[in-house]
Amino acid sequence: MAEQITLDTNLLVEYWKEQERRETVQKLLDLSETGAIELAVTSRIRQDVPVPPLSEMINHLPEIGVTESGSVTRLGYWQLGVDQLGDDAFAAFSAKVAELAASSGQREPDWRDWDHLHAHYLQGRDVFLTWDSGILHIADQLRDEFGIVVTTPEHYLRSHQSE
Repeated sequence: MAEQITLDTNLLVEYWKEQERRETVQKLLDLSETGAIELAVTSRIRQDVPVPPLSEMINHLPEIGVTESGSVTRLGYWQLGVDQLGDDAFAAFSAKVAELAASSGQREPDWRDWDHLHAHYLQGRDVFLTWDSGILHIADQLRDEFGIVVTTPEHYLRSHQSE
C-alpha cells in the first residue's frame, strides 16, 4: 500500500509560483505518479490560498496527482459530508502549545496549520510534509503525543531513496 502523505500548503505554493524548491515538490509528484506514495492536502488549503490566481490552482490538484481531503469542522468553513469532528485531546494539545509558545516567544502554528495537522491525524495518514518552522518546531511533540510524523520534504525524499 502506498504511503499516505499530507502536504502543507507551503509546498504547493512553492510549486505553483515556480520558486527555488519547486524541484523538491516535483520529485514528490513524480513518486505519486508511480504509485509509491499518495499525496493529499486538506480542504483548509482554500483558506490558506484565498485569492486568484493561486486559489484557482486548487481546482486543478487532481491533474497533478494530489487529492483534496476534508478538514476539521470549523464554524464558517464547514463542508458538510467532508469535514470531521475534532479530537478533544488534540484540541487541548494545540491550546497547550499555544500557551507555551506565547510564554517562550516561539512562533506557533496558526489555526489553518492546526486544522491541517488535526485532519491529517483524524484521517490516519502517514507523514505530514512542511517547511513551516512553527510546525517543525513541535514535530517531536506531535510524534510523541499523537504518532504524527512531521518532516521536511527533503528529509522525506532522502529517507525514501535509502529504502
